Amino acid sequence: MIASLLPALASALVSPSFQLIRDASVIDTSGRVASPLEGANSRTLVVVLPQLGEFDSAEYCEQLVAVDDALARSDIELRVVGIGDEKAAQKFCDFSGLDPAKLRLDPDAKLHNTLGLHEGPQWTTPDVVPDGVLELLLSSLPGGAPSDPTMLRPWFDAWLNYLAMCAGIAAPGTLPEIARGYFGDRTSPERLAADGVVKAGFVTIGPGVGPVKIGPLEYTNGWAEERGYLRPVELATIRLRNMAEGTRTRARTRARTRAHI
Repeated sequence: MIASLLPALASALVSPSFQLIRDASVIDTSGRVASPLEGANSRTLVVVLPQLGEFDSAEYCEQLVAVDDALARSDIELRVVGIGDEKAAQKFCDFSGLDPAKLRLDPDAKLHNTLGLHEGPQWTTPDVVPDGVLELLLSSLPGGAPSDPTMLRPWFDAWLNYLAMCAGIAAPGTLPEIARGYFGDRTSPERLAADGVVKAGFVTIGPGVGPVKIGPLEYTNGWAEERGYLRPVELATIRLRNMAEGTRTRARTRARTRAHI
């Protein structure tokens, strides 16, 4: 009698989130449908990212790659699920150093929706705004305007909600984390190598966190020689680098879904 109750009891103890992840259908980087947990052992760390072109995704995976050996020594498998397609996945792995075998894709954000992840204020564009205005605004963003006219408003709404989340609207914790990127954090380690240089358009920062060039303007930060902690603007510089790369990756990540974090 007790033995017959054990499977039911074990099932009841499994968290709802684990069951949703276990039962989800995603695709691997070759386009094959799979479960996020397929091929993993009994100890698996599953990380659900937003769009692969989003700079938070690159920042998080940079840290995951750094502890890859530690996870292996602890016999912990890593599975990363992000929104994007196979081409975006390749660009993302090339940039972040993430092993493609550990990445799974959720092109339509079905798992994200099922888990109830934050998706912004869910604003929609008023019908009185002409399509021509939306096309003009989208043309200045990565990926431009969609070729399918029926996707124009969903695409614009996705960008609208994404940018709202970047401003901290319906995205808990965003603004404090943005502030940490600019003001630094003495409880966190430094992130930018002393010889690291970040270029994004007309902005060049480096080597390190010292010299800054913004067009014709040049100056050097006063904390250039400090070491051993996350210095002011250091994390913001890392994010600038990731955003510059993300504009190329995000062009492959269709905005038919809302932004998620």
